[in-house]
Amino acid sequence: MKRLVLLIFILFLVKDNVMFAQNRQNMKKCGILSIIISGLKNNKGEVRVGLFGSKEEYNGKKDKFKGAVIKVEEKEVKWIVKDVPYGEYAVKAFHDENKNGKVDMNFFGIPVESYGFSNNVKGLFGPPGFEKVKFTFNQDSMLIKIILHKM
Repeated sequence: MKRLVLLIFILFLVKDNVMFAQNRQNMKKCGILSIIISGLKNNKGEVRVGLFGSKEEYNGKKDKFKGAVIKVEEKEVKWIVKDVPYGEYAVKAFHDENKNGKVDMNFFGIPVESYGFSNNVKGLFGPPGFEKVKFTFNQDSMLIKIILHKM
C-alpha cells in the first residue's frame, strides 16, 4: 500500500514538472515593435504593410505573421505591433495610392507605386530575399524605419 501511494505521488510530481516545463516554453518573451514608414510622395490612399516571421511567410508560402492597412497622413505612417515574440522578422510595405490592394506595375513589370523593405534593402530584379531584409527582434520595445522608393 505504501508503495502504491509513493508511486502515485511520484507520478503527480513528474506530471507537474512536465507541465511546468511546457508552460515555461510557451511563455516566450514578447515586446512591442514600432514601424515608421516614410518617403511617401503624397497623402493619397493607404500603406499596406506585412510582418513576416519566416522565409516561408515572406515568400507567400504561409500566411504572414501580421499585416495592416494604414491611412496615409503627413506623407508617413506608423504601425505599432504589440505582443511580438522574440525572433527573426522581415517587413514589406507599399504605398497603395489607388486602394486596389496590389502593387501596380507598368508594361515592363516595374512597380509604379513606391515600396520598401526592412533594413531599407532594395531589390534589383524583384524583391530582395528574406536573408537580406530580416532583423532580430529581442527587446521589450524596438523601432524600425522604412523609406519607400520607386524603381
